[in-house]
Amino acid sequence: MKGLGRAILLFAMAFSMAGCGSDNDTKTTSVTVFHASSDAPAVDVRLGSKVVISDADYKAAGKFRVRGTGELAVDAILPDGSTTEVIGPQSIKADSSGKVYDVFVIGKVADSTLESLVVTDEPEATPSDSVRVRIAHLASDAPEVDVYVTAPGADLSSLSPVATVAYKDVTGPLNVPAGDYQVRVTAAGGSTVVYDSGTVSLAGGSDLLVGAVNNTNYGDSPISLIVEDDGDVSELVDTDAGAGLRAVHNSYNAPNVDIYLGAIGGTPAISNLAFPDAAPGADFGNYAGVVAESTEVSVTATGDTNAVVSDTYDLANGSAYTVLAANALAQIELLAFSDDDRRAVATEAKLRVIHGAGQAPNVDVYLTAQGAGGIGNADPVLSDVAFGESSGYLPVAAGDYDVYVTAAGTGTVAIGPVSVTLENGGVYTAVAREAADYGSSGAFTVTGLDDLAAP
Repeated sequence: MKGLGRAILLFAMAFSMAGCGSDNDTKTTSVTVFHASSDAPAVDVRLGSKVVISDADYKAAGKFRVRGTGELAVDAILPDGSTTEVIGPQSIKADSSGKVYDVFVIGKVADSTLESLVVTDEPEATPSDSVRVRIAHLASDAPEVDVYVTAPGADLSSLSPVATVAYKDVTGPLNVPAGDYQVRVTAAGGSTVVYDSGTVSLAGGSDLLVGAVNNTNYGDSPISLIVEDDGDVSELVDTDAGAGLRAVHNSYNAPNVDIYLGAIGGTPAISNLAFPDAAPGADFGNYAGVVAESTEVSVTATGDTNAVVSDTYDLANGSAYTVLAANALAQIELLAFSDDDRRAVATEAKLRVIHGAGQAPNVDVYLTAQGAGGIGNADPVLSDVAFGESSGYLPVAAGDYDVYVTAAGTGTVAIGPVSVTLENGGVYTAVAREAADYGSSGAFTVTGLDDLAAP
């Protein structure tokens, strides 16, 4: 948390800079805070007792005005949901010059490069047929880049970039006519496009700040773009990102299976997948790249062309998915879950639990200190989870834990203890399933994915 504390201290310094102005309490200053550190936790920002920016996570921005003087405090959000005041109260004073302040949290906690970048701007009214744009390079993983803003489909070979920006650079305002554009990025002096926005529409009268940030979506581009318009943020993912797909055989009494995308025939996308394996693999970030579109997923017994189960999914560009073939063979179904495993947080572990055991009732999930010998009087971290449901990614403090799964409301252990070591920056997925010998034993267990996958 040391790096985070340093960044938030710099926040306070930045706001103190904003206070160098008139003492007239009728003056106000606009401050926009951007969370552009890909491995830092979320924060709350308070003025006095009022939270003016709540739960600001990566790629988010918050905007507020300071009238006269105010007391600023920043609370880091801890894995258990509590907050701790990292700085404050810090006295700040409104600026009387008409300038506004943008404060970016950039760099990374893990390598102690977290810092704040403070930029001033003097906004002007934008004509209704024009767009005012500033470009910020906030991606610590990306080198100096050339940025092209062109008509859709324009040939870049005869064009010059609108800006060449290095990390921490923020351009002055560019004024362009409202309309459709394509934003492409290359390494400075290079010709290979590493990011392509596709066609985007810029509305007249807008005043935009476009920031390149480290990419935490599926896809090969090192960056995505966040677009801030009066405190609201949207994200533009590389148009060529595609989607990632991982399949898990979670049906204990089904034979090995083939998985087809689209029409059944020819070579399957995944062949001869055995229970309880995952393909392409269970380990972190191991996905098959597929076209981001509406896609039918069908499962057949290996070598057969008759689907035992199929479903259609709208696969979003830049997104990754885990699809389970789950339940007993006679009731087999597909369960799809959206994955968010590229956003690792340096100050916490991320744990996801998926109830994929069709023969089990609703369950409670417990995390206890490793070796504690049972759930004791512990409260469940998840309650009454039904088959087919996911916990989402829970922030968990690093440590050694035993995981127990019980029938909901009973305390009767169905799975566990499963001993796990959770590390800061790790992403862990546990899929509850029937044991391979469930037919004779009635036992349940888990399949580990991501950083919980077996070595």
